[in-house]
Amino acid sequence: MAKRSKRVLIIGSALALLATIPGAIWVSLTHQPRFYRAMVRVPRAQVQAEAKSFVAHSLQLRNDIVNEPTWEAVFTDQEVNAWLAEDLVTHFADLLPSEVREPRFVFEVDRVTLAFQFHQGPVDSVIWVVARARVPEENVLALTLEKIRAGVLPVPAEKIIDRITQHAWKQGLDLRWEREGGLPVAIIRYTPHEGRDDVVLEQLQIRSGQLRLAGRSVRGKGIVGVPRLPTRKVLQSKFPRRNVHDHDKGDAPALEENLRSSTSPTS
Repeated sequence: MAKRSKRVLIIGSALALLATIPGAIWVSLTHQPRFYRAMVRVPRAQVQAEAKSFVAHSLQLRNDIVNEPTWEAVFTDQEVNAWLAEDLVTHFADLLPSEVREPRFVFEVDRVTLAFQFHQGPVDSVIWVVARARVPEENVLALTLEKIRAGVLPVPAEKIIDRITQHAWKQGLDLRWEREGGLPVAIIRYTPHEGRDDVVLEQLQIRSGQLRLAGRSVRGKGIVGVPRLPTRKVLQSKFPRRNVHDHDKGDAPALEENLRSSTSPTS
C-alpha cells in the first residue's frame, strides 16, 4: 500500500511538473528585461528634448563632413532612443519589419545592446542582442554577436542570421558573416554610390552611455563637389505615418516558429 501511494505521488508530481513547463516557458519568453522597461518609460517631455538634441547633433555632423577635412560626433544612447521613439517609428517606420516595435539601444564599453518588442500571433516578447562593435578597417563595421535572448531564453544565432541578412540587403547594406571564436560576426561595409570614397569612417568608440564616430572627408581625387550626404530636408522630413500596429504576414511566422523551437536551454 505504501509503495502504491509513493508511486502515485511520484506520478502526480511528474504530471504537475509537466503541466507547469509550458507556463514557465511562456513567462520566460515574454519577460521584459529591467533595462528595457526603463528605456520605454521615459517621460514624453524628456523624449522630445533628447530627440531634438539628436537631430541637432546629426545636422552638425553633416555640416562638419561637408566643410571640414576631419569630423567626429558623440551621441548618447538617450538621444538615440529618443529619436527612435519620437521620429523613427512615426516617420521612418517602413525601415523596420512590421512585427518589430519600440527598438532601443544601450551603449556600454565596446558593446552595444539592441532590444525591441516582437509581436506576431501569440508571441509577444522582447528580443535583445548584445554585440561587440569595432571598425577593423576604414568604412567597415564589425559586430560580434555575443548574446541573443527572447525574454530570458537564449536564441541560437542561426535562427535569425538569415532574417537579419535579408533585411539588411533590402536596405542596401553590404553585409556578410564570419565566425570568430565560435561567435558570428556581421561585417558591414559602407559602399559609396558610383565609386565615391569621399566620406571615410575611421573610428567607432562605444563608452558607457555614449557612441563616438570619427572620420575624414576626402577632397580632390577627381571628385566634383562636396561629399554626398542626406540633405537637411531629408534629415528633417516628415514621411507619411505608417500604422505600426498593422502586421504583414510575410515571413514573420517563421521567426515565431524559430522562437518556439529555441526555448530549449541552448547557449
